Amino acid sequence: MTPPTVLCLSNDTEYGPKENFGPAFAALEAEGVLRHRRIATLAELAGAGREQALRTMRQFAAETRPDLILVLSPGGFPWQDEDVASLLRTCADPPVILWEGDPWGGRKPVLPGTKPWLRRADTVFTVGLGVQAELLDTFTRRPVRYIAQTVPQRLWDDSPVPEPVSAKYDVMHIGGCFVRFKVLERIDGARQRLRLVSALQKLDNCRFAVHGSGWKGPGALGPVPFDDQLKALRTARISANWDHFPGRDGYCSNRLPLSLFAGRPHVTTRPLHTPWLPGPEQGLHLVDTVREAVDRVAELLRADPETLHTAGVAGHDWVRTRLTEVNALRFMLGDHLPLAPPPADPWEAIAAMDRPVSGRPSFATAPV
Repeated sequence: MTPPTVLCLSNDTEYGPKENFGPAFAALEAEGVLRHRRIATLAELAGAGREQALRTMRQFAAETRPDLILVLSPGGFPWQDEDVASLLRTCADPPVILWEGDPWGGRKPVLPGTKPWLRRADTVFTVGLGVQAELLDTFTRRPVRYIAQTVPQRLWDDSPVPEPVSAKYDVMHIGGCFVRFKVLERIDGARQRLRLVSALQKLDNCRFAVHGSGWKGPGALGPVPFDDQLKALRTARISANWDHFPGRDGYCSNRLPLSLFAGRPHVTTRPLHTPWLPGPEQGLHLVDTVREAVDRVAELLRADPETLHTAGVAGHDWVRTRLTEVNALRFMLGDHLPLAPPPADPWEAIAAMDRPVSGRPSFATAPV
């Protein structure tokens, strides 16, 4: 029996090993449970113009005749409602699942190219509920569903976590500075991130490093490519981060699973209503204020190095067996395709995020 075909529309700018979910689809295809075809929408747009890119995509969809379409963060392409309807008509109108892996709301409005797919998708999965869900639900057919951030499969290897005995730094923060004149916040939560980095730069007996655009002062190293972040994180004993976009249930950037995967204890903002996340035994230290983050970093720097390394390795193993792109695909596609489910821990609790929480605030303020 021929396995079902999934057509993936992504915002990738080129075809190759860096494509989102590409290696995960390849792994499922190797199991024989599905066939995978792909359209890199921005790659098709490059040099072709919008109308030619749409013609190319319609022809490919018609030839593929997929059983299911998965759309990944579509807003970079200038989609319009008729473009979406026309493409789907060419391939007999299969079910559509949309994965939105970015935060939206506040100072970051939904892109015009995303709205047509939000209106058409049968199911929308997004990495944050609360404020974000309320915004996306204004466009969708039914309430959006929650999906956890994962570690891109392309960054995986089977090598053991290196011990930090010769680490160049004690603490590393990765993420840009989006505050102008020390007060004007360009992204929600940016002022708290600035306060955290400034405090860590002044922390006694701490070799601190910060990657990202806009930083100055001790330890400022400039931006680091996403695919080099794992290597960068392992040059420090621990990592710390302050996430942008507070007030979204379950939201954290993909830096949380990536930092744990690096095998280093990680201090970061506490996402709202996320009982499924691990704790200090797996190297994850969730905090509510900048002051608490600095105090926790100082405490960890005084801890036994072997204890820290053991917790870091436990965090690496926790992510490696749970927060994978393959598991995310099993979770999103399982209602439509005969796929084995992801592990119950933590994916049952992740699924439960969709249910209303008593007393859950719709709009949360950033902790100080």
